[in-house]
Amino acid sequence: MTATSPAAMRIRTLAALTGWRWVADGFRVLRRQPIALLAITFLNLLALSVSVLIPLMGSIAPLVLTPALMVGLMHAVRAADRGQMPTPLMLLAAFREDGGRAWRPLLVLGAFNALSTIGALALAAVADGGTLMRLATGQFGADETPVDGTLMVAAIVFMLAYLPVQMAMWYAPLFIAWQRTPVAQALFFSLVAVWRNRRAFVVYGLGWFGIALAGSMAIRLLQLAFGGSPVLLSMLLSPLSLLLITAVYCSFWATWRDVIETP
Repeated sequence: MTATSPAAMRIRTLAALTGWRWVADGFRVLRRQPIALLAITFLNLLALSVSVLIPLMGSIAPLVLTPALMVGLMHAVRAADRGQMPTPLMLLAAFREDGGRAWRPLLVLGAFNALSTIGALALAAVADGGTLMRLATGQFGADETPVDGTLMVAAIVFMLAYLPVQMAMWYAPLFIAWQRTPVAQALFFSLVAVWRNRRAFVVYGLGWFGIALAGSMAIRLLQLAFGGSPVLLSMLLSPLSLLLITAVYCSFWATWRDVIETP
């Protein structure tokens, strides 16, 4: 893998409707290598699920590992977009390529992600007494969660507090791994890139929200048509969720490809 310096790249500012094209590109790229990309996404989700067993890290381990695994996912999606065959080993690209240079700063970025998430949850706890934090850390299931107005307020507070962090994290892993950008600089560049294209990202987010809503409504209608069978719901929901998550990852690559111009 060749790296480029931050000075060699340029951040484009794109039209709002580009956001919808990113959503469509997610499905377009997925169609090129569907089996391979679905398998790599499944392995990524499995790795994140198993990571909670890491001693001393527990539930924050997925937050720490996400940036490094995201680089591997984008390596696989980029290969598919270029007409190449993605392989499962690409998921470990951040640990294997370029002499393994990127994994340490990516773990630092992951630690920043974990601390920021905990900070946003702590801020939200002021609104609901910590219910959202206990739900996020798995202290009780979604069906045991008390439903009231304070939980909704806490969710809004969390989203507002975490949104700038998400903007800064959006491209930061790829800046670090592909352009050898220091962590702080990568966070800044990502924040600037997303902010400059905020209109396109609003359309992008609305597009995925609409697709998720339509999918859930279709599954609900099928469940009602077949008598509310939980087995049928599970059979439909699991593959559909994996398909949509993979398409979202593919669309993430499309945002980088169009926004960040590198030699």
